[in-house]
Amino acid sequence: EAIALNALMDVDPAHPQVPVMAKHVADKLIARRWYNTQESAFSLLALGKMARAAARATVIGEIRVNGKVIAKAENIPVKLDQTQLKGTSIQLVTTGTGRLYYYWQSEGISASGTYKEEDNYIKIRKQFFDRHGRMISSSSMEQNELIIVQLTLDRTYSTPVQNIVITDMLPAGFEIENPRTKEIPGMEWIRNAATPEAMDVRDDRLNLFVDLNAGRQVYYYAVRAVSPGTFRMGPVSAEAMYNGEYHSYHGAGTITIREK
Repeated sequence: EAIALNALMDVDPAHPQVPVMAKHVADKLIARRWYNTQESAFSLLALGKMARAAARATVIGEIRVNGKVIAKAENIPVKLDQTQLKGTSIQLVTTGTGRLYYYWQSEGISASGTYKEEDNYIKIRKQFFDRHGRMISSSSMEQNELIIVQLTLDRTYSTPVQNIVITDMLPAGFEIENPRTKEIPGMEWIRNAATPEAMDVRDDRLNLFVDLNAGRQVYYYAVRAVSPGTFRMGPVSAEAMYNGEYHSYHGAGTITIREK
């Protein structure tokens, strides 16, 4: 496909298939570490021609909300609040020659509580164990029970991923007992624990800042079931802080803590 893209950039650089093919080539370059000479050469030639054409562009863009210009489309993020987004028409209008590349991202909490499980280049999974290393398969736990949370981070392609933040949101009935399981007696069964670059412990979540250098890295921390009741549990997430394309969300549900 890189050979075809290279040829198309010579004969018809404005063809609508150019960005589609470029995305395919870029995805394949991300997915593998080693390439043969032909793959490397034609990929660089094709993408280099696209970069050279982009440098000659004179395109200018404006972001309009309900017909009113609110920002220029430049290399500066434009943030729109709920008032601007709700029930309005948002347009990106361009003038000049060349292509304007843009992306948009929305953040918020689903009113229905639903979310989409997704693994994109990395994969995060959560599992509960008791203090003796036995897997907890039930979503029902006893009040005051100590629970070991295992967070497993994998990558689905061959190269390392830097600056990942793992966020595990706690259900309301849990409290973090100890984010460092090595300090808890009887944890000798934990043999493969990785060490995060940094850690942020809060009342409602644990954030781990890691570099994914190995194919798989496993982290542990301890929580205690303190409040009886049934609680919603959000998904555990992993995202590369400087490239949101690398992300994974998984494992929401409900837990029940039985009164002791």
